[in-house]
Amino acid sequence: MRILLLIIFMCSNYFSTCQNRDYKRYDKAVKLFKNNEFDKSKTILLKIIDKNKEWDKPFMLLSNIYLKEKDFYSSAKSLLNIYDIENTDDYKGIEKIGMDFYQNGFYSEALFYFNIVCKLDSNYCENKVYSYIKNCDFAINALSNPVTFEPVNFGESINTYMSEIGPAISAQNNKIVFTRRVEEKGKNPQEDFFFSTKIDGNWQKAIPFPYPLNTADNEGALSFSSDQALIVYTACNRDGGFGSCDLYYGYNDLEKLEFFNLGENVNSKYWDSQACFSSDRKYLYFVSNRPGGYGGTDIWISNITKNGFSKAYNAGPIINTDKDEMSPFIHSDNLNLYFSSKGHVGMGNYDLFVSKRKNIDSDWEKPNNLGYPINDHKSQNSLVVSSDGKTAYFNSSFDGFGSDDIFYFKLPENVQAKELNNIELDIIISKPGEEIVLNNVQFSNNSYELNEMSKNELDKLSNYLIKYNINIQIEGHTDSNGDSTLNLILSENRAKSVNDYLIIKGVQQDQLVYVGFGDSKPLADNNSEKGRALNRRTSFKIIE
Repeated sequence: MRILLLIIFMCSNYFSTCQNRDYKRYDKAVKLFKNNEFDKSKTILLKIIDKNKEWDKPFMLLSNIYLKEKDFYSSAKSLLNIYDIENTDDYKGIEKIGMDFYQNGFYSEALFYFNIVCKLDSNYCENKVYSYIKNCDFAINALSNPVTFEPVNFGESINTYMSEIGPAISAQNNKIVFTRRVEEKGKNPQEDFFFSTKIDGNWQKAIPFPYPLNTADNEGALSFSSDQALIVYTACNRDGGFGSCDLYYGYNDLEKLEFFNLGENVNSKYWDSQACFSSDRKYLYFVSNRPGGYGGTDIWISNITKNGFSKAYNAGPIINTDKDEMSPFIHSDNLNLYFSSKGHVGMGNYDLFVSKRKNIDSDWEKPNNLGYPINDHKSQNSLVVSSDGKTAYFNSSFDGFGSDDIFYFKLPENVQAKELNNIELDIIISKPGEEIVLNNVQFSNNSYELNEMSKNELDKLSNYLIKYNINIQIEGHTDSNGDSTLNLILSENRAKSVNDYLIIKGVQQDQLVYVGFGDSKPLADNNSEKGRALNRRTSFKIIE
């Protein structure tokens, strides 16, 4: 009898509670919320809650309204009417409160609630929450120690009311390419590639690339080799493609543009995108969500050989995490890899990082976060760095001409790359087999003895050859004055002097070949002193 009475009491209490649930007014509050009439919706919800504080749904909807209004404390207060910080069954609700603070940059508050989750369920904490706690600790310290960050808008020659994203900059810092989301009246929005060149220190008005690089479909994430000879970009859902999005490449000749799928060694039946070349043109870095990685999207690498692009391999666990990595950019020095990641310790969402290595044969080191306020609680992506190692380019929704603009800024010193010297820059912008003149290697009249200025220049060259294990052919040239046979001998002796000095500095003999051409390969007319000065030169070519 007692049991029956208890059941009757519980049921009557339950039905009494249910009768106090004003579903009609609640549905009206939901409708107002969906129409962004937040004040009216809140008024109704507060009246409902006043009559029934045991009903969770009004508190949940009220919390969502406060989130929309960015009143995160009121949102948390609403949820705490549903979830108890001492109830072990409520750990996921407490986690939600922490995540609402975390995703909006309130790291101290987020840390407080994440720590409560850990007290309620240590196993869940270790598997799901601990990484957020590490990010909060990092972010709180970063906020107290901001880095210098002064982004500058590229201006109206580049940016418009439309979105400009994904910049790439030439090694000479005189050409920029990017993707613009083209929005024209009466047409569906679509993405095209644009470029601008710098003339007399001023960026010219950006113009679109012609067909077939730009099409009626979307293209994105364009990059080019350091000599600007090759272009690589992403296109999706094209005939003959391997997956949802594939990588395509071709020669950067505006008069004859033709592009090809990179093939099954690079592309997969999954998503492949965001590629860039190394400055020595030996590697292609890109992003893929194919199986065999460490997380959702990883950075992958393909070696570029005489026979094309080799089978892609994963960049490894130092770079990639169990979450997502995106937008790789290998600096011109080949020693600094910039990328975006959700998995490394940071401010939350995608942060920008740099991983360094001592030389091209050494492993990548643990990535460094670029710091606050370069990174914040929002998503940061698509950063490239000029050959000076200091100037970074990226797109952001800071105040500007449109929803996303291209900006540039100076990197903090600890995450800068090495600035390229004149020799390094000349090498990476030269096309294969192109003559590279050593402008500061000079000899006295009819002499093949190197002067001190020449040695300074050759020291730079020897360092580069040793670092990258590159083979070159050293070439000596003269003007047409004097006997051609003697000029040929003189030019060969000068080439040999350069060869011998490089060996003294540590370059291996099998990396070097030297030859004299005398006056047989002039660059200019020998009838003027200016022309003859150009023809008297020592140069080299990179050889396989």
